[in-house]
Amino acid sequence: MNLLRDRSHSGKLTFEQVYEQYYEKVFNFVYMRLLHREDAEDVTEDTFLKAMNSFDGYDPAKASYITWLCTIARNTMIDHVRKAHSDKVVPFDESFDRGVMDKELESLTDDTQKRVAEIFTHLKQDERELLAMRYNMEMDYKQIAEIIGIEPKAAAKRVERLLKKCREIDGGTKI
Repeated sequence: MNLLRDRSHSGKLTFEQVYEQYYEKVFNFVYMRLLHREDAEDVTEDTFLKAMNSFDGYDPAKASYITWLCTIARNTMIDHVRKAHSDKVVPFDESFDRGVMDKELESLTDDTQKRVAEIFTHLKQDERELLAMRYNMEMDYKQIAEIIGIEPKAAAKRVERLLKKCREIDGGTKI
């Protein structure tokens, strides 16, 4: 597939190309926050439906595709949690403070993957989200800062502190 030939006249990727290129990253971003496969699939699907409906209004001068999609995914997660907890008032960041490993995570056979999954169950959603953006999606601190509304230096410091916390949870061994 020739991306240059398939781009629209404005230089933007087509929605199909964005979907193909970023679906897995967005799913992983959502999954790292929710730690529940079915919910992550639902939120990711909703994210891309919203993105498709507003794709004509996407402005590459304002944000990269991944930043734009993660912002939509983050807002979609908030809506998902609110809907799931509509009978009681639960703040988004407190609704899944301690992750619960789903069956897929419990079935991991690689020791490193098991350790990482166990560490993630001890992190808050926003902490898992931050690690997902930095390491799974390979975002730089500027992109992370745009999504969560802080300065890039503050994002770097948060990641540094979070890695220290992960090492402490893991008993001080190298992750």
